Amino acid sequence: MRGRLAATSAPACTLRRVTTWVALLRGINVGRSKRVAMADLRALLESLGYGGVRTHLQSGNAVFTTGSAKAQALERQVASRIAADLGLDVKVLVRTAGELARVVDRNPFVRRGADPKELHVAFLSAPAPAGRLAGLDPAAIAPDQVEPGDRVLYARLPNGMAGSRLPDWERLLGLIVTVRNWNTVTRLRDLVTEAAAG
Repeated sequence: MRGRLAATSAPACTLRRVTTWVALLRGINVGRSKRVAMADLRALLESLGYGGVRTHLQSGNAVFTTGSAKAQALERQVASRIAADLGLDVKVLVRTAGELARVVDRNPFVRRGADPKELHVAFLSAPAPAGRLAGLDPAAIAPDQVEPGDRVLYARLPNGMAGSRLPDWERLLGLIVTVRNWNTVTRLRDLVTEAAAG
């Protein structure tokens, strides 16, 4: 009898795999154009059925969880809802918690002991075409330095973004590109790690 009760009390449903993502919105809240309140962004993401929604700073960084989905589908979904609800054409890139952790772990400038305040990461919509990067003359961009990674470019900018001599990445590479400073990248890594563990 006890064995029969144990058998019938097992749950009939299976757990759905949940993935933690970070969404990086390109070019919002820069100057007077493309103004998006983070409260509106959180509400928008929650309306899509995403869980655990959090935002970081005002530059378009959001962490959320959702069931199994492909990155490109999520990017299209978020961008489409922003266009429909807020009337803005905003490009969106997403990374999983694991992908963002690898971005942080593989920064070559950190391993060389560079000042974190000089570091930035350009997130790319696809791998950078090697031929286009090969044409970038290190002497022409000095003292800036660039190293390619997995759908990212790591940059060391001793004179900051305002004093950078780097090219327009989107024009050079033909990709969607959005840049974050190293402090933002590491904080987002911490947020998605906490969400994934929670």
